Amino acid sequence: MVGAYFNRLCESVTNGWDRFWFRPDSPQTVSVVRIVVGAVALIYALSFTSELAIWFSDGGVLPIDRTYRLTGADDPSAAVRYWSLFYLAHTPLHLYVLHAIGLLSIVAFLTGFQTRISTIVATIFVLSYAERAPMLTGLIEPLLCPVMLYLCLAPCGAYYSVDAWLRRRKGDTQPIALSYAANIAIRLIQIHVSAFYLMMGLSKLGGMVWWNGEAMWWMIAQPDTRLIDLTFLRDKNLRLFVFGWTHLVVFFELAFGLLIWFKIWRPLLTVLATLHWLGLGLVTGHWEFAILMIGLSLAFAPWEVLTPATEPDEATAKTQSTPKPAQAGV
Repeated sequence: MVGAYFNRLCESVTNGWDRFWFRPDSPQTVSVVRIVVGAVALIYALSFTSELAIWFSDGGVLPIDRTYRLTGADDPSAAVRYWSLFYLAHTPLHLYVLHAIGLLSIVAFLTGFQTRISTIVATIFVLSYAERAPMLTGLIEPLLCPVMLYLCLAPCGAYYSVDAWLRRRKGDTQPIALSYAANIAIRLIQIHVSAFYLMMGLSKLGGMVWWNGEAMWWMIAQPDTRLIDLTFLRDKNLRLFVFGWTHLVVFFELAFGLLIWFKIWRPLLTVLATLHWLGLGLVTGHWEFAILMIGLSLAFAPWEVLTPATEPDEATAKTQSTPKPAQAGV
């Protein structure tokens, strides 16, 4: 009896593991994620345009040798390694030529043109921006860079892309085949996003301002970063709203990381994530990060839950419901 139980347990775990990682899936979800990630990557790259030479040229604030010293990469005994395409550029002209190529590759990735190639090239450039001066990185790089790496594995240009439009122009009306790589990529994104939510929620539990309910007020009160002025909430009659908002932020981030794995919760959590990040984006000013987090909620394909299951027609149902005789005769 015990041996049979463990046999069933191992079989169940093995089958679940195979279904999670190694079943083919439609590339539709990764194509949607590509558009969101490509838009955020383009905004991220464009943010370097005005001050690219001021920061990264040889006479700028962070030339290559200074970046090495600040990161410890100039010490041969230290296990610190950074690499960037922008390490090859020393003059403003070279920097802006590389920057233009990077922007073009990201636009191609966003629009889905030659997606297999443009995804890899755009990922290299986004990593190069992040690695050129690691001390300047913020919230967006730890999520944007890994997600772009995951998309390199998948046919993320199969839908909603220039490649798909060109394929239809050529008369190719064959349905898009299911892809093992699309499933692996979307699973990696889902795990990363879920862990990111849990990490954010758990880290807030270590801050006293999140326990006493003051955290949202301290973000609202900062005039330099906020996009909207909510300081009227300091009124004593509205303090409970600020305290409740603070606790709801922590609760939602912990709940999202756990409940998103249950399909029935996904549409509701996607709507709540939109409201959650709209509020935080307006208060903190990190609107690019907010867009990315809202878009990555779609990696869990919440629309699949809302799609009604197709019911078998009456003839098929009757055939399936009629038992077949054990012996039909010779």
